[in-house]
Amino acid sequence: MADEKTPKSSGTGVPSTGPARPVAPQGNSRAAPPPASTPPRGAPARPVAPMGQNASRPAGPAPRGTGRVAPPPGEGPPRGEPARSSQSAPGRAGPPPATPRSQPPREPEVPRNEVVRPLPDSVLGEFEEFGHQADEATAGLDPELEKAVGFTHFDTPSSQDNLVTVLTTRNDLHLLASQTLVRVKSHEDKRSYLGLVVRGPFAEPDAVSANSTIAVGVVVQGKKLTYTFDYHGRAEIEILGEESNGKLVPPGRRPRPKSPVFLLDDAESEHVLGMSGDLCLGMVVGYDYMEARFHPMDKSVLPRHTGIIGTTGGGKSTTVATLIHRAQEAGIATIIFDVEGEYTHVDKPTDDPAMLEALKRRGQKPQGVKELHIHHLMGRDSRNPRHKNLHPFALNFSSLSPFAIAEILDLSDAQRERFHKAYDVTKLLLEDFGVFPRTPEERQQVLELDELSTGYPRMTIQHLLDVVSTYIYSLSDEGKAETKSRAKPTSRKQASLLETEDAESDGPEPLQAHLPTLYSEFRNNFGRVMGRVMAHASRNEISWKTLAGKLHYLRRLKLFDVGSAPGVDYDSMLTAGRVSVIDLSDTDSPQLNNLVIADILRGLQETQEARYQRANEQGQSVTPVLIIIEEAHEFLSANRISQMPVLFEQVAKIAKRGRKRWLGLVFVTQLPQHLPNEVLGLLNNFIIHKITDSTVISRMQKTAGTIDESLWNRVSRLAPGQALVSFSNFTRPLMVAVDPAPVKRLLVE
Repeated sequence: MADEKTPKSSGTGVPSTGPARPVAPQGNSRAAPPPASTPPRGAPARPVAPMGQNASRPAGPAPRGTGRVAPPPGEGPPRGEPARSSQSAPGRAGPPPATPRSQPPREPEVPRNEVVRPLPDSVLGEFEEFGHQADEATAGLDPELEKAVGFTHFDTPSSQDNLVTVLTTRNDLHLLASQTLVRVKSHEDKRSYLGLVVRGPFAEPDAVSANSTIAVGVVVQGKKLTYTFDYHGRAEIEILGEESNGKLVPPGRRPRPKSPVFLLDDAESEHVLGMSGDLCLGMVVGYDYMEARFHPMDKSVLPRHTGIIGTTGGGKSTTVATLIHRAQEAGIATIIFDVEGEYTHVDKPTDDPAMLEALKRRGQKPQGVKELHIHHLMGRDSRNPRHKNLHPFALNFSSLSPFAIAEILDLSDAQRERFHKAYDVTKLLLEDFGVFPRTPEERQQVLELDELSTGYPRMTIQHLLDVVSTYIYSLSDEGKAETKSRAKPTSRKQASLLETEDAESDGPEPLQAHLPTLYSEFRNNFGRVMGRVMAHASRNEISWKTLAGKLHYLRRLKLFDVGSAPGVDYDSMLTAGRVSVIDLSDTDSPQLNNLVIADILRGLQETQEARYQRANEQGQSVTPVLIIIEEAHEFLSANRISQMPVLFEQVAKIAKRGRKRWLGLVFVTQLPQHLPNEVLGLLNNFIIHKITDSTVISRMQKTAGTIDESLWNRVSRLAPGQALVSFSNFTRPLMVAVDPAPVKRLLVE
């Protein structure tokens, strides 16, 4: 209420005197009706302008009963009034001087009214009554409702199970951001639910429907109309569960209508969503400070196997580089099969301007990983040839399963039958020549050998080629002639052929010009080799020559048993905190890459098995291992799986046994449609970047069934670096802005 000594101005230069009085509009010739209380007789009337207008002189004539105003020059006094003398009375100001026609006459000075009129008693009584009614109405309200951000809406025929509509005011609309966690208190049945915003928030007009003609017209004519409807917010929340005795249980009911909805603070939201641990993947979308975290030493996370999926440019490589850095900091032994050489410089900090800016926004610094080791095949180059920890290696032919070799070489049925025959004969000759086994322990090892997962110890590809060459010779005309000349008249002498040849050979046998040239230990006794081949005779020289051609191709790759090149040191790879990059950028052969990946995976799995057993015996924990396979669709495509079931069985065995032995696999691919269901079925965790192909999204929906449709609808519109993350320790899948990679990554075409 205005101070009585200094009346509140109405903006017209005239003090306010209580309730507003009706005022004639500007330009209207009719005066406003007189107020209830008439001013003293003879006092000048106060002109009153409408609210918000200037106190300028009205365009029309002055209302009746107001003070006199000097008429314009040339006009007489108002009708009915005596003419005024040109001489002013003593003590009274005279009339204003004549004003030129080009200037408007001056407005007379209006005295201020020092009187403030009080409200009538009847009006004051009404205000007091309204106040009492308001106090009575709010006395029974729950003060907690002041913190509510919305209230549940009524269900409609289109309502869905586990989804509830929440309405909110215009001012609270921004609080219900996507993926925000809320608590719904259904007071009517005294139940409490936890939910998460999965759709919206949307803005809807209060008065009419959003698609009505008038609403559309108001929006379309925004340039011309300043009027608009007030609006409210609407959001869809997914009920995560009902709170019961401090636990979250599956909901059996729905919140009642008009139930208040409250926001969860960050600490409680992190607890509900399972966001805890030392390894940070990025920021959860929809929260200002919540990070997507998990425990690297939790066996239910990384050893459960992960798929990093998305189109080119979606951010997969950045995610892999970030994961490498985080895993190394957590003390995990990390192995990367790098087919492009992208990660051969991760020991250096990033120098990419975009990454540097993104790291600055996150309050992080560029930083390379520690203890990087690069392994590359003997005779192949690395993308980082000057690195201090370079390790050239060759594979051991004896470590590969004969069934896997037959699949990788894509042998026909006839060639496969001859390959296994030659393999069996080679095993016999290795024992004949004292190569393996030599001791009782080694003989026991032969009995326990599983050729579906590994090969025959100490067998080389040259041993096998010598046997195949002998088979080809035995089927030639010269070989057939020699076979006949060696034939004996009795079956007893035929049965002792091997012993006879062995007795006749005390040392290296000089080979005749027409005999095949052998290069392994078998060259010391060709007769023994020929005897074993004749004891396991075969036909079809063409199939043997085709098999020999494929084996020669395998030897020319210089993959196996290359001179003095060492094999892979699996124990050093499994050192805690070490990052090992298998650089396959110089192979240019998916077939060759598959051989390397298959063999190293088997070696890592066997070594981790032994380390796990030793750790259990000593009551210690084993070092966790993370194996990342880039371009997984080249290694485990549906076409290759159908042609190489044994190879897939090896991978499946590693995946299944690795879960208990802290050995986790990460498959990275931009073509998930090429991965068979058997491979996708091995995955429990997903980091899904942008996918634009609707058919691929539909297939992934069936694979990752825990991800709801509202999140899938956003996958095709994800920005680079954003990902849909579904981890086994998370309460539900979340949208995450993956952290920028602090390490250097090579950009390859």
